[in-house]
Amino acid sequence: MVALTLSLLWPALHSVAAETAGKGTPGMGALDGKVFVMETGDMGKKADGKDTMTFRNGKFHSQGCDRYGFGDAVYTTATQGDTVTFATETVSPKSGKIQWEGTVRGDKIDVRYIWTDAAHWYKPNPKPLEKWGKGELKKVE
Repeated sequence: MVALTLSLLWPALHSVAAETAGKGTPGMGALDGKVFVMETGDMGKKADGKDTMTFRNGKFHSQGCDRYGFGDAVYTTATQGDTVTFATETVSPKSGKIQWEGTVRGDKIDVRYIWTDAAHWYKPNPKPLEKWGKGELKKVE
């Protein structure tokens, strides 16, 4: 169900987001300079992991995905009132792709993402994994 919703909303969010991304300084996104500390898990299950998401210089980075070879990716945003939605796709040569979409309200972030592993000889048609993340803005000490 979530995958269907994401697949239907992805193009609309992406096109609307592209219109408002980077207003102001070129190469900067609406969430730039923010770092969020989150709990993560499989959709419908309890949290089983942690992640730190960084938005810097118009790019998104998931520290938790570093070990799988995912890097930074340009992100797009759309702002409505005090809510910022974002979307991006990160890619790893060995671990596939992750489609991310999330909402930031104040200091809180809510993320949904679908991870489709790269095809391997032992898994030629990997099933996409639906995951979630929730957290808050990292406090500067």
